[in-house]
Amino acid sequence: MQGDLRRRFPEPRSAPDLIAAMRAGRAKADSIVFTGGEPTVYPYLPELVRYARLLGYSRVQIQSNGRRFSERPFAAALVEAGATEFALSLHGSTPSVHDGLTDVPGSFERTWAGITGLLGMGQRVMTNSVVTRGNAGDLPALAALLAGAGVRHIQFAFVHIVGKAAENAALIVPRKAAAVPFILRAVDAGRALGARVMTEAVPLCLLKGYEDCAAETEMPVMTIHHADGTVCEDFTRERLEVQKRKGPACGGCVHDPVCEGPWHEYPELFGWGEFVPVPAP
Repeated sequence: MQGDLRRRFPEPRSAPDLIAAMRAGRAKADSIVFTGGEPTVYPYLPELVRYARLLGYSRVQIQSNGRRFSERPFAAALVEAGATEFALSLHGSTPSVHDGLTDVPGSFERTWAGITGLLGMGQRVMTNSVVTRGNAGDLPALAALLAGAGVRHIQFAFVHIVGKAAENAALIVPRKAAAVPFILRAVDAGRALGARVMTEAVPLCLLKGYEDCAAETEMPVMTIHHADGTVCEDFTRERLEVQKRKGPACGGCVHDPVCEGPWHEYPELFGWGEFVPVPAP
């Protein structure tokens, strides 16, 4: 979903730019997330984490593909610097599924080593898995694998049809109605082993009996500093007013006041037929 950011912005933001953003953000937030691209390739990440804690951020999350956390000294350096949460991405319960999606042989082994290594260090690990045609049927096994290892917060995010996913939509993007049954089975599998399992980009009309799994209902207000230097002051407003859509029948749904609807690219590709409004009791 990063699209062509790497081509348009081949050089990372400078450390002074990031420090300025961190200082500005501290006036209204006590949590900070380092994301990307891939933040673990940034040479000054441990120093930025340490500075975030000195500024008073109580929660410091690293979002990553997880591979570098297989290197114990690197993981230990971020823990020592003050990182409090690690949000890593695993997209399949086996190397064939995960590596097939990342197109990086050996990536499953490295990410899994990163997850289990951080858990062994007593760290808070959460995972995000992108739901695609290639892994939908594997999601229950993936949830069981993660929860069985001790991951206590698992998220399944329906693929956002931008970047490479848009270029290869026929191969990557499933119909939501086909993928959701597997997502719900994954929720059950994770919950059975003590994990909290959430969904993202799945409208509430498709989550009957599992409405409490919708991550959007709990997302905090976020300010996002982009690679091009622009700032999204309120990502909630951005999602609701620009990025997501409601269908022609959504106004008659009991969930309409709180449901955000899908990212607009999905109904533009598949239409609104899958989204049937839930009547009020």
